[in-house]
This record gives sequence, C-alpha cells and structure tokens, in this order.
Amino acid sequence: MIAPDLISHSVPPLHLDDSGEQAMLAMHEYNVSQMPVVDGNSYVGLVTMEDIINIKHLSHPLKNFTQTFRKPFVKDTAHIFDVMKAALEFNVRVVPVINEDHTFLGLISAESCLRAFAVLNSVKDAGGILELEVPLKDYLMSEVARIVEDNEAEILCLYTNINQQEQKAEITIKLNTTEVSAIVAAFERYEYDVKAIHNDAEYTEDLKDRYDSLMRYLNV
Repeated sequence: MIAPDLISHSVPPLHLDDSGEQAMLAMHEYNVSQMPVVDGNSYVGLVTMEDIINIKHLSHPLKNFTQTFRKPFVKDTAHIFDVMKAALEFNVRVVPVINEDHTFLGLISAESCLRAFAVLNSVKDAGGILELEVPLKDYLMSEVARIVEDNEAEILCLYTNINQQEQKAEITIKLNTTEVSAIVAAFERYEYDVKAIHNDAEYTEDLKDRYDSLMRYLNV
C-alpha cells in the first residue's frame, strides 16, 4: 500500500497569497489544525494553527511567514510505513504527498493512514494473538510460519521487536483461528517463551471497540 492509495482530497491546500485570516477560516471550515501551502502546484510547507495564532497581522499573506513552516512530506512512491514514519518524526497529523517535481499531489490524514494500517494488519478479523519470545540467535521467521501452518492455521500478520540488550526476538502474531492451544503447545516444544495469549471473543470485541474509539477521536 503506497502513498497515492491513502490520499484524501477533502482538504485543499492553501496558497502563498492567502492571508493568515483566510488560513484560520479554512482550518475551522475543514476542522483541521494543519494545512499544506503551495506556490502554484509546488509544495512549500505545512502551516499550523499555532503558526497562525503567532502572526501579528492576520491580514498579511502566508508568503511572509514561510520561514516558520515545517516541511514534512513523502514521495508518491512511499509505502504506508514511510508515511507513518514521517508523521512521527515531524509530529504532525497530516502528511503531504509530492512527486519527483515537488508537485503537491494531496494530503494523507492520520485517520486515513490508521484505517489503511488496520486493514493491512487484519485488526478487525477474528483470530488469536500470541506474544512470543526467543533468543535472537534462534529466531527464524520461516520456523514460526512452519509451526503455525503445521497446526492447520495461518498467520494474518506478524511483528518483531529486536531487544538488542537481551539479545531476544519479541514476536507478535495474529492468527486466523481462535483455537490456539495446539499452536501454543507446539511453540513451547520448540522452546519459545509464550508471553501472552489473546484468543477469546471478549478480547476481539475489546480490540474492535478500541479501534472504533480511536477512529472517533481522530474525527473530533
């Protein structure tokens, strides 16, 4: 899933000749606190509500204040992980997308990115979740997959976190089944430390509720 698949066209960009007052009104209209600014079709930067509040003369055009703009962006070839990385690094709720010519193509919001990430990672699909730990020297993704598949199940998604200090691999896997007892026993036979098991309907419903609550929060 790449950046153009995530673009939302519901928030248009501001222009350098727009005044601070126009920028503030636009932010209120679209219920956002950050908006991209363009010069013609070229991306200039991101202006925030805080930037606008700090402007002494709201009647002055945005081109007078470009030095305060942050410039987060991703190219149109960027993967969803690159989009999330940019949002975290710049601490922004929206990430502009540009092409090789620096032409502004659109905006990716935190909501659209999170929705796509949830689909990508099967958040709403029913299934057990296992948290495993194994010495880093013994970690093979192919072995994890084989153990699951030998027990007639499939991995919907898998995350790893490498603990360099303890030289351990921390693995989280989402399965396509809630019947995980045989899979857990198999991992234990292969000397994986099963740190946690989430496999009942209550946990799945709670996960969905958390996801829906987060979506409602991002829409505020």
